[in-house]
Amino acid sequence: MREPDPDELDPSLLLWWMRDRVYTERLPQARVVVEFAFRSTRRRRSTYWLILERSDVSVCLKHPGFETDVLVTADLAVFYQVWLGRMTFAEALHDQRIELDAVPALMRDFPRWFAWSPTAEAVRAATQNRQQAQVEHHADPVGR
Repeated sequence: MREPDPDELDPSLLLWWMRDRVYTERLPQARVVVEFAFRSTRRRRSTYWLILERSDVSVCLKHPGFETDVLVTADLAVFYQVWLGRMTFAEALHDQRIELDAVPALMRDFPRWFAWSPTAEAVRAATQNRQQAQVEHHADPVGR
């Protein structure tokens, strides 16, 4: 599976996909405004918003006029890798490839609000199998 070229990465499309994969029942009762500040985009606009409510989820290309509750800063390619299942959100956060700024409760719950890509689980399983095969090969290079 090849990595997408930087020109193929579209932040508004990514957020539209994310919008369709929100577990609205897991959201807080109050509206949550998530600001995404993407680095390394070739497009002029690098800031986008998701407005999360239990009754509706919206993508905003302009500032929505509400205070930001969660700020997500990441390279767009890294966020695509998380979306596609090539790395978990927790791994990207731990490696500081994604930065999250919010009150502790929102920081803790944020990754649970999204189902991620429908293929993410299969991609993660395939990646783990490939890594396990590499470990086994290095442990026994003769193949016994």
